Amino acid sequence: MKQKKISTIIKKPLVSLCVLSILVVIFFNTSSIAQDIHFSQFNSSPQNLNAAQTGLFNGDWRFVGNYRSQWVAVPVPYKTFSLSTDTRLKTGLASATPALGLIVNNDNSGTSHLTTTQVYVSASIIGKLNKDSTHFIAVGLQPGVETKSFNVNELTFDNQYDGDSYNASLPSGENFTNTRITYFDMGGGLAYLYRKNERMKVNIGLSALHLTQPAQKFFANTTDKLSTKIALSGLAEFPVSTNIDVVPTFLYQHQGKYNETVAGAFGKYYLTPVNGMSTAISLGAFYRIKDAFIIAAGMEYMNFNVGVSYDVNTSKLIAATNRRGGFEISIIYIFKKIVPFVAKKRLCPIYM
Repeated sequence: MKQKKISTIIKKPLVSLCVLSILVVIFFNTSSIAQDIHFSQFNSSPQNLNAAQTGLFNGDWRFVGNYRSQWVAVPVPYKTFSLSTDTRLKTGLASATPALGLIVNNDNSGTSHLTTTQVYVSASIIGKLNKDSTHFIAVGLQPGVETKSFNVNELTFDNQYDGDSYNASLPSGENFTNTRITYFDMGGGLAYLYRKNERMKVNIGLSALHLTQPAQKFFANTTDKLSTKIALSGLAEFPVSTNIDVVPTFLYQHQGKYNETVAGAFGKYYLTPVNGMSTAISLGAFYRIKDAFIIAAGMEYMNFNVGVSYDVNTSKLIAATNRRGGFEISIIYIFKKIVPFVAKKRLCPIYM
């Protein structure tokens, strides 16, 4: 494949979509072309979605793994891995709880093997809005380091075609100052959680990533800034019968000149408890506007939540992808400490 500009390699565009919230647009910087990794199962990667989601779960420790393989029909598919963990910290505060998290992402894209590695630390403060602990608000920050690199030897350029055929010995005519760059990055967000119980809740978040707009300089005479990305997300869960819940969800993202809107819903069916533990299966359908239909399924058992999804491509890439988009799998494990029972009153003296 002929390549003229490295910018065509580092772009991973979010498709053009309808604007969801005009209030968000005022924060955008549209000068950048570089785009972020993303998951169709965005709610199963909470720290990638919003730093304020750190610690916002029912349990003591949360461990999350995500894998995505995209466009396997093209010569070089895109592959993304993510690992994260988070926990709340014990303090003497009555109405606010701090939380910490760590997330590591790795993405390999395209012919150049453009590799992106991100390591972020997430920190949030979760505050109770009422005494019965049903309403919460959280604010989070996410500083980190990101590295990008590519293999120029895997690329071909216009100047290397001599008129009849490709000649690798000819100079490319491109002046790459760097093939690897590393920079500091910062994100932040807000989140609101209403949780009446495990089957009735609402979670809404607004986040801003790449607040520092770090420079990505591969050429000697050009600098591409990584645009601030704004994400607005929402999820609700409510029962419609004894064993069935409906879980509608949406995501709107804007970065540079690209937008992404995903909306859909899960239907969750609760099975007979296994060994006294709640067990549920779910099936959902979503649409990423002008890009893909997403079919997803999941299962919750004990402290595990496993999800799989597949994107059926509907964009202009149909000719190249044969409608094959991206496969994803997510695994979430929540560790909950078992609090031992201690009787307030002994029925007999300890020496008996």
